[in-house]
Amino acid sequence: MAEAKRKYTGGKARSARRVAGVAAPEQPSPLGGILVPVLLFLVLASSIAVVQSSHKSRRQFSELQELRREAMALEEEWGRLLLEQSTWASPDRVQRLAEDELQMRPPDMREAEMVRGYGKAG
Repeated sequence: MAEAKRKYTGGKARSARRVAGVAAPEQPSPLGGILVPVLLFLVLASSIAVVQSSHKSRRQFSELQELRREAMALEEEWGRLLLEQSTWASPDRVQRLAEDELQMRPPDMREAEMVRGYGKAG
């Protein structure tokens, strides 16, 4: 069976290689000498690109995690600052400071004057 395959595959190409019973030397295909090194180079280049891409991805993920930690810390500080602001601006504290440190007092009803003609009430 192997002999039959050889005879079948030989066909016209076999007769073209033989001239008067002498076998002609095999000629390599024109792309065979260039194609293998080019493909090898492309495989190596793509493997290097995969390694660099993986490294870059890991580095960026690490940077993302660091930025998320920083964002959480900033949000905590923002919450503390809002609490501090509400404490400093509480009406009771402002009232107490106005009376104690600035000696301010609410006006008597006799001293208050109503101004008409301004705004919506006017």
